[in-house]
Amino acid sequence: MSAPSASTTTPIKSSTTAGIAGTKLHPELLPGKYSGQGEDKGSKPGWKRPISWALAIFTVINLGLAQVSSIQQERSARSAGGDFWTNPALIDLAIKEYKAQKPPANVVLLGSSLMMFPFWAMDASFDPKIADIAHYHKSVALQAVLEKNGIKNSSVFSLASAGQMSSDAFLYASEFLKGDTKPEVVVWGIAPRDFADDNVKSPMATVSFKQIVDLHNFSSYAKTFLPRFEDKAEFIANHSCFLYGRRWRFQKEADRTLEKISAAVARVIVGKAADSKITATGATAGGAASLPAAATTTATTAALSKDSANTPDLSISSLLAGTAEQRWETSTREYRGRYKNIAERDLSVQMSCLDNTLKICQERGIKVVLVNMPLTKLNQGLMADGFYQRFNQQVKTLASAYGKDVTLVDMTNQSQFQESDFWDTVHMNHIGGSKLIGGILPAIRSYLNK
Repeated sequence: MSAPSASTTTPIKSSTTAGIAGTKLHPELLPGKYSGQGEDKGSKPGWKRPISWALAIFTVINLGLAQVSSIQQERSARSAGGDFWTNPALIDLAIKEYKAQKPPANVVLLGSSLMMFPFWAMDASFDPKIADIAHYHKSVALQAVLEKNGIKNSSVFSLASAGQMSSDAFLYASEFLKGDTKPEVVVWGIAPRDFADDNVKSPMATVSFKQIVDLHNFSSYAKTFLPRFEDKAEFIANHSCFLYGRRWRFQKEADRTLEKISAAVARVIVGKAADSKITATGATAGGAASLPAAATTTATTAALSKDSANTPDLSISSLLAGTAEQRWETSTREYRGRYKNIAERDLSVQMSCLDNTLKICQERGIKVVLVNMPLTKLNQGLMADGFYQRFNQQVKTLASAYGKDVTLVDMTNQSQFQESDFWDTVHMNHIGGSKLIGGILPAIRSYLNK
């Protein structure tokens, strides 16, 4: 046989060389390289690893911030002067104290600060050492009156909270007034603001809702509070991601920081302008500058009303500070904003929550004393014409549907109350509180005597 010709071997050699050369230009073509074979597996960084690390870090940060926030909230709630209006930990403390009662209270108070003020003020009038209003959940005055009227061993606990809406009362009743902790009687004070507050854009915007409803129970309330898909999605996102749920707070803090910077810059500019003016007028460096009266007066929120000689310090002292005229002016301005467009607001959700709360209590054997709380004529006059009358009729109609299980105590008749019964246009003092107890006593006594 003849030897292979050159023309036969050359293409083979060329092919091998080309293959090797190709791997230099395209190393990924080498056997086992980045293909799941041999020692080279995973040696090239892909997109999965950094994303995994990023998610892990993000999760740790969220969990850490959530834990820190929880601790800070509780510390703030326990401290005197905790934020009465917006501190969610105050709600946690109230619920914890309620569940810890041995035996449980047979009378529970529900409602907003309109219920908190008179019951706290009555006890504070004879015991200045009681807790401030934000942390006080009893009513010694009501217990004493019940005892005097033959109701032995009664106990009262207040689950009333600042800004409590009808929807919030529904949550308290549904979640906590059950089992071993359910009372015999609920005394629930209501007013138009509890159903239509321009400062509360939705039932989900309240502190109570945010603190009571979470991922484990939101399905029970989704139909009432979260009718739209986007509402449900937003809720889940808020509760799944701490940073997302607190994004508005970060924005608020950023805005506040910018405001401080702007104010500081403005003071510097104004100060320089003032110095120039003083120099131009020939004023001496040591001369006292003439300032507006407001600038020389320090408004102290710690200085409380002296309507009662035994008024203790409060975390909401601003509501009680100053003269009666100042408090009423502040209250009028506040409620003019709260009642804005009240006649056009949809009350259906809040009224349905009133109905649902009464229904829950009836099903659990809890009697309800529903109190249409008194308001001053000035406050009533801030509402749109005819609204107050329509509201009262709606409440009356709903209450009557529950027969003897619900007693409506209508205290809107101004002949029972004078301006001297109030701290401001809506909140009663201890004098008004005594009249309130007198009005609700017959209904409570009739239920507890059965």
